[in-house]
Amino acid sequence: MRPGRYLLLLLGLWLALALVLSALRVAAPEYGGTLVAAWWACGAVLALGAIWDALACPPATAIEVVRVLPDNLALAVRNEAQLEVRNLGRWPIRLEVADDPPTHVDVPELPRQLVLAAGAQARLSYGIFPRRRGDAHFGRLWLRRYSPLALWEVRSRPGEVASVRVFPNFVAASRLAGMDLEREVGAIGVHLRQRRGDGMDFHQLREFRAGDALRQIDWKATARYRKPISREYQDERDQDILFLLDCGRRMRARDAALSHFDHALNALLLTAQVGLRQGDGVGLLTFAAAERGADVDGTRWLAPVKGAKALNQLVHQVYDLHSSTAASDYLEAAQGLLERHRKRALVILVSNVREEDADDLHAAATLLARRHRVVIASLREQALDERIGADPEGLDETLAVLGTLDYLRARERLLLELRQRGLSVIDTLPQQLHVELVAEYLRLKRSNAL
Repeated sequence: MRPGRYLLLLLGLWLALALVLSALRVAAPEYGGTLVAAWWACGAVLALGAIWDALACPPATAIEVVRVLPDNLALAVRNEAQLEVRNLGRWPIRLEVADDPPTHVDVPELPRQLVLAAGAQARLSYGIFPRRRGDAHFGRLWLRRYSPLALWEVRSRPGEVASVRVFPNFVAASRLAGMDLEREVGAIGVHLRQRRGDGMDFHQLREFRAGDALRQIDWKATARYRKPISREYQDERDQDILFLLDCGRRMRARDAALSHFDHALNALLLTAQVGLRQGDGVGLLTFAAAERGADVDGTRWLAPVKGAKALNQLVHQVYDLHSSTAASDYLEAAQGLLERHRKRALVILVSNVREEDADDLHAAATLLARRHRVVIASLREQALDERIGADPEGLDETLAVLGTLDYLRARERLLLELRQRGLSVIDTLPQQLHVELVAEYLRLKRSNAL
């Protein structure tokens, strides 16, 4: 128990009154005894009131507080949590409650004060904003109880410690569940060309429609039903998508709230969701990671999986993965992938490539392309685009713009060389990676290029 703000204020006033009375005793000594008696009487009333208020302060057992957290938290968005507060005593209680989040989680809507009548309960909703993926450990709650006259306050730590996982922002991916493919990809900004069943795998027989090719006609079924019957095909299924995810220092760049690595994870999950809906398997190999959960060589491997629980497996594989300060070795990563997976697959390398990577990247791409279809998705810093788009003022800014232009041209030359080798190359801002990646996957899928 500690003195409250009001008790300290009253004590200050009582002491200030002593100074005033001392001055009055000098000016009117005949009233000195009366003034001293009055001052001591005020002190006695204050002391008795403080003692009574301390004794009337509700005990810790009079308050029950339960924190309700979501099973998992999504990165950089509002996640709703709740506090259930109950007054078990027979008197109203004024209190203040706050959470104890880890350092990388913001809880701006707490602390909060409330008054509970005897036997009443309240449910407080508040937002949780994680700034980093991984495990988030919450300590016990902070509770401050006030005495009836608010002269005293008592602090306690009710509730239990709790741990939740902070996942990449999979909200967009979860919203796609239950949609058909066209609506699914349209929800994230990708628009498909209309086709009429010209994939590789046979799907079903149906009546001939205007626009069907003659090669689609099933002549035996046509003769049997005595009307034109077409074969309808669908995109080939049971293929593999392998993400080769760079976790090196290049991915630590940050244009806004999320780093390039976080944007890459979000795009990876969305593309994986679309691929799984297409019947393909999805796998992952990381490289240059130096976080808990990665292997000694900085890799984390998930063999291609499919089915209803495949996305959850992928999310649990990457939720606590972070970029490191290590240099990225593309050739070593390519060799590691070929050792782990021999079946032909679509390999999507997600990184931030630069001119100095040319030799290593060419060697890795050549090695992978012998067996797999390769897509290189390179993230571009938005700050560089903004720099060359601004009007320079002075010599230093002009030199900075010229240096940026030279860097970007060299980068474009490298990407052009990769395209000339027959590789699919995506060069985009981090915020648009998910759209470009899904569109390229579907383009390759529908052109039977996998």
